[in-house]
Amino acid sequence: MAKATRPAGVLRFWRLSGPGAKFLAPINPFFVVIETTGRKSGLPRRMPLARGITDGTVISLVSVHGRRADWVRNIEADPRVRLRTGLRWRTGTAMVEPLTAQQLARFNTYIRSAADRFALDGTEQVLVRVDTGAG
Repeated sequence: MAKATRPAGVLRFWRLSGPGAKFLAPINPFFVVIETTGRKSGLPRRMPLARGITDGTVISLVSVHGRRADWVRNIEADPRVRLRTGLRWRTGTAMVEPLTAQQLARFNTYIRSAADRFALDGTEQVLVRVDTGAG
């Protein structure tokens, strides 16, 4: 399997914009912050993400880097997460599953275009469903 590559400049962009995105996500209606537990460190890890589809108490998110994304690997090790939407934190349980074309079609244009633009070569994107109903 070939090594996954990112489009030029993407990693630098994320390193520069990530801290600001975490700070601004609570006031941006199009973003959420997911907090996972580090699979190695056990420390809380926060990641700003584009807000996905909400079906009742379940929020769906797309990982354009699939199971290679650290936040997804953390969820696979410990599915308990916190999700910040607006100024409110909700606890929940996350589940990782394959992303189908029909599921991706339900997301907004921003997420669909990011799925094409930022995907790693040779990586299948995944759907992460966070159920906040129990928490």
